[in-house]
Amino acid sequence: MRAHSSALAASLAASLLLLFAWHDPGRAALNAGAAPRTPALELLVFEHPDCTYCAIFRRDVLPKYRHAVPGDAVPLRFIDIAVTDTAGLALQSRIDTVPTAVLMKDGNEIGRIAGYWGPTNFFKLLSHMLARLE
Repeated sequence: MRAHSSALAASLAASLLLLFAWHDPGRAALNAGAAPRTPALELLVFEHPDCTYCAIFRRDVLPKYRHAVPGDAVPLRFIDIAVTDTAGLALQSRIDTVPTAVLMKDGNEIGRIAGYWGPTNFFKLLSHMLARLE
């Protein structure tokens, strides 16, 4: 039974890699068997299933993000705070507002946008955080 579970888990992981690799499906297929690595830059968006503004963020920001920010440069990952222990992440402070977007560099927080301020303001704030890195 364990062998079947391991094979199922590996298959699911490979499927998720392909599903969420909208930026370069060909490379994701090649790397599907490789161990996941933490990208140098990553945007974590903390959300909760009962949060209305989280759903609005996904509706209004996510489609534009995929076109505005190259997926390879700053991949976006959603984290459900209802089921995820955030203690293992190198956050500067706890998440007390959802949605909260946290810009991570090499696994450490370098900036955050707490709350939902609309897509225009979100992209302005994100561009300021990214400009500070240059």
